[in-house]
Amino acid sequence: MPYPVASPEHIAAFAEHGYLVVRQALPAEELDRIEAHCDLLLADKERLANDWAWDRSESKEQRSFRIVQSSPTLVWPDIAAQPYRAWLASFASALMSREMAFWYDQFLGKPPGKSAPTYWHQDEGYWGGNLFDRGITGWIPLQDVDTVNGCMHFIDGGHRDGVLTHRLVEGVQSDLLVCEVGEGRAVACPMARGDVAFHHSKTPHMSNANTGPAWRKAVTNHLQAAGTGGSGDHYPWRVKVNQATGERTVPGGSHDPGMMGGMGGMGGPQR
Repeated sequence: MPYPVASPEHIAAFAEHGYLVVRQALPAEELDRIEAHCDLLLADKERLANDWAWDRSESKEQRSFRIVQSSPTLVWPDIAAQPYRAWLASFASALMSREMAFWYDQFLGKPPGKSAPTYWHQDEGYWGGNLFDRGITGWIPLQDVDTVNGCMHFIDGGHRDGVLTHRLVEGVQSDLLVCEVGEGRAVACPMARGDVAFHHSKTPHMSNANTGPAWRKAVTNHLQAAGTGGSGDHYPWRVKVNQATGERTVPGGSHDPGMMGGMGGMGGPQR
């Protein structure tokens, strides 16, 4: 099937709401390839993934992997040449009215029955001021999603509210962040397999815990304005973690001895 082209209506809706769900954007065979590589990550999660909602009461060896966090890039050498990557950049460029370049991706797996929510946050809260109005994310669910198994929720028009103050989530050993939002504008976005959700880097969003009977699997794809150079100019709440060593650092490489805890993360926002 042909990939959809961003229409004037798509562009206008994204500009107004700060997010857009593109229905049946990706063909089943491409989703099958993506999912097959993500399943390799799940099968070897102790070696290839982090628990991005690591419970502070659990040791490294006892992590329950409430949110499996990894990247298909680790097990897919030619992922950069896949057609969906080129489509994401093209569609995102139209929505942002500037050239957008692929930056990085992440696999997020929420296990049935024992996962955690991904709390309200903005991508720019993780990335810092260097990405101010220069980022967009394309979220690809690998199965149908709804409020039972962890679909995306957005704050309608929240990309106009500026960067909100974030804080670390209490009781979590990773660098999971949360911000306060006006939930009166929250919109839940159930999606079918094949749909793709785009959101602006300032749009607050979250996904609920998976209380369904099967894994909720998704790949989040982050794009930045061409030539931006990645994250930087970080906000004071930003912390980076390393689950292999248990060390926390503040961006820029300085060690934060007061925030150790056998934890880690791959950096950047998750769903």
